[in-house]
Amino acid sequence: MERFKTTHQHGSTALLSNVRICVICVIMACSATCGISQDSKNLAKGSNPSPEEMQRFSSVPNFEWKEDKNGIKKGYFTNLNPRTKHIKRAAWWEVARFYLFKPKNAKPKSPLPFINTNLKTLHTQNPAFVWFGHSSFMLEMQGFKILVDPVFSNYASPYPWINRAFASHIHWGKENFDSIDVLVITHDHYDHLDYPTIIALKDKVKHFVVPLGVGSHLRFWGVDSQKITELQWWQSLKLTPSITITSTPSQHSSGRTIEWDRTLWSSYVLEMAGIKIFLSGDGGYYTHFKEIGEKFGGIDVAILENGQYNEAWRFSHSFTNEVLQAAIDLKAKMIIPIHYGRFVSGSHAWNEPLKNLIALCDGANIPISVPMLGEVYDFTTPPKREVWWDF
Repeated sequence: MERFKTTHQHGSTALLSNVRICVICVIMACSATCGISQDSKNLAKGSNPSPEEMQRFSSVPNFEWKEDKNGIKKGYFTNLNPRTKHIKRAAWWEVARFYLFKPKNAKPKSPLPFINTNLKTLHTQNPAFVWFGHSSFMLEMQGFKILVDPVFSNYASPYPWINRAFASHIHWGKENFDSIDVLVITHDHYDHLDYPTIIALKDKVKHFVVPLGVGSHLRFWGVDSQKITELQWWQSLKLTPSITITSTPSQHSSGRTIEWDRTLWSSYVLEMAGIKIFLSGDGGYYTHFKEIGEKFGGIDVAILENGQYNEAWRFSHSFTNEVLQAAIDLKAKMIIPIHYGRFVSGSHAWNEPLKNLIALCDGANIPISVPMLGEVYDFTTPPKREVWWDF
């Protein structure tokens, strides 16, 4: 964007050249944003469930069959909100405006601070949280490790030159884990389901828990079917005698190609030794937060997406005031914000959502914990409030 501004001052020929470059970049970026992979041999795009596999979804309340213009029946998952059963894709010009005119500080001016925790030896008595940036984190208790939406490659797209991660002095990978008891995926977008990471970790993971249909991608990438459990909303799975995971609704979409909503998207409630933890995944605000709060009698810790919002995709991601309302609806005793700090997908400064949410939570007397990258946070201890993010 700086180059665009500079050449604008040196003549129309240079301006036109840079506009062309920007348009090309926007088209490529839009492909990633919209889940389009132009390379049919690109394994990263995965494989949606076949129509035959989708027959097992027919009884799911938020699944429907539709005929395309050629009379071929295809199955799709839907949101609860009748206004946005299927999230409308942003217009190309809205995506172009986002990529061309996002603020200068959409990325931090220096790498984020971190704590280099030894994940192999980590063993906490109570449920604990370790954040790896964006929506990737680990929950650990007494040596039992649950990895959520790990993206350890440096890009969130089918191609390594699109949607690059922030510069960082720390990187995580398979060498950081001896084994992973459970790997949880919330939906199949590239910034949550990362092909290189799955390939690197799949032999160290004992069990995968994913929304309906997402197992098709994993099987395509060589994960043993016996290691995969697919859940529909409100379906539960006991992971250990003291740990249960329940798939719960979210308002979002799915897709790694031009075909959207062929796999389910989910939030989850994880109950660990009596502590109820909400994992939001991605999603816009709607009444499901209140329903989840009521069904579980409140939430102890709500790990909520907070960032990458834009009016062009307002139903896909919550604005900060909506994040606070979601916490209130959930009857959450504390918030941990995620979905920031690694990739740019919103039209705001990288730390704007965090600053705003902290102020809102303080005003509403809702505790908020903001651990830095790699820092261990025990849920039974006071919130982490060190200001490491103000730059």
